[in-house]
Amino acid sequence: MHRSDRTGSGGCRLRNALREPETAEQLGRLLRVSDAALANLAPEDLLDQLLIRVREVLEADTAAILLLDEASGDLVARAAKGLEEEVEQGVRIPVGKGFAGRIAADRSPVVIERVDHKNVLNPILREKGVRSLLGVPMLVQGKVLGVLHVGTLAERHFTTNDIELLQLVAERVSLALHVRLFERERLISTTLQQAFLPEALPDLPGVRLASRYQPASESSGIGGDWYDAFVLPSGAVALAMGDVAGHGLKAASVMGKVRNALRAYAVEVPDPAEVLARLDRLMRFFEIDDIVTLLFGIVDADLSAFRFASAGHLPPLVVTRTGQRFVSDGPSNPPLGTGLSHAYREEIVPLEPDSSLILYTDGLVERRNESLTRGLERLCEAASSIRSLGHPDDAIAALVDSLLDEASPTDDVAILMLRREEASSTLDLRVRAAPAELLTLRRALRRWLSELDGSMTGHDVILAAGEASANAVEHAYGPAGGWVHVTGTRDQQAIQVIVRDEGHWRARPTSRGRGIGLMRTAMDTVEFDRSIAGTSVTMRRSVQR
Repeated sequence: MHRSDRTGSGGCRLRNALREPETAEQLGRLLRVSDAALANLAPEDLLDQLLIRVREVLEADTAAILLLDEASGDLVARAAKGLEEEVEQGVRIPVGKGFAGRIAADRSPVVIERVDHKNVLNPILREKGVRSLLGVPMLVQGKVLGVLHVGTLAERHFTTNDIELLQLVAERVSLALHVRLFERERLISTTLQQAFLPEALPDLPGVRLASRYQPASESSGIGGDWYDAFVLPSGAVALAMGDVAGHGLKAASVMGKVRNALRAYAVEVPDPAEVLARLDRLMRFFEIDDIVTLLFGIVDADLSAFRFASAGHLPPLVVTRTGQRFVSDGPSNPPLGTGLSHAYREEIVPLEPDSSLILYTDGLVERRNESLTRGLERLCEAASSIRSLGHPDDAIAALVDSLLDEASPTDDVAILMLRREEASSTLDLRVRAAPAELLTLRRALRRWLSELDGSMTGHDVILAAGEASANAVEHAYGPAGGWVHVTGTRDQQAIQVIVRDEGHWRARPTSRGRGIGLMRTAMDTVEFDRSIAGTSVTMRRSVQR
């Protein structure tokens, strides 16, 4: 038998509530509260409709739900009927304190037949004139989700059937609410994570980039795996691969903070090791206690090497014409967030033409009941088959097919691959018609010319092509913008560069430069072809000149 305090102000903890309704009446009352009509409601609407029905079947004047805020350890009022002020004022009750706090701490029902300041911490209950209370814990998989309680304005003795009914309602609603909250958190986490992954990878001459992100199975929740790739002001390419410990909204939030800070530091500091050191200090300053593994590196503007530093992350894999190897020449640095100061080391990897660099998270290689060493061996073996694949997208797809034999991986997987292309006698580059893109175009031309002939600086070719592209940016398009297409070829006699746009020539009121004159001086021949389809500038220069 449940015990209750009928003599005064005390509360009685009630244990061992029945798990199943024992009478037809009890079952009917339960179904009226938790019937199928509530199945498709969002969490807020579910709580609202639930409390309306709970008040009806228990003939109570008030009903409220407080959910546990795990970060603070408080119960927070999330929905109320007859006690709307609890939600409006954001009432918070510490676990273990007051009426609701005792229910959450002891995980058992509590009845108070006469409310006063000694047994109820929340002043709103007393101000509303509530005289008797019944509350039960909301439990899911042994964890406290919150507290459901009802009250009456007249003093009342809650029966055993009342207690059992409210506990049964709480159990069923807790499960339904848990599913909805989990689905919503997963959606928010997924949206947040996708927002922090790059929308598009850099499109640069001489390299090809590809990536893949594959979330864990639904039961695991969204994790903190992420990657990034962006071009620095120097023309170098920054690459990052990170993993925040844990899953869910918190991991995704930490991932976003680290990613944004890394981008800011990378623009200021050309040293990958110093970028990691600054991130570690930032986490300590803001008391972010999550563990983050991170590999950050920079592919030099001439594509000759990858300079990187690792904070407890798995080593990069380099695939060349002759084989593949993991890059690491010393002990691993600790992850970010350990709270210990550390001097991170920089390592350098030469990048040969037609070689690939692969960054990844542990979900690609770690398996239950298998050592990490064996997982890395499997990755190395699988990489031997991708050397013949042309585009990194195809190579990543082959790796995933080979390594992820599970239909639903238990951990998130992120892969980022950069392939340095072989030197070519042709150039094909398409950039946005914007002044900021002209620097990228000039760097691409310089790299192409130097790969053709290491002694050739090609200043005149770069100057002429830059002037033609600048004219296209200024004259070809209006505010909507467009594209500039640059192609280049070289034979034993001459270098030819063609700059095309798809706009309509717009002359300026006054001349602002001598671009055409510079092009004619720098090159042997300059020919213009203007039509309704756009403008094409063909320029040739003798190799012997």
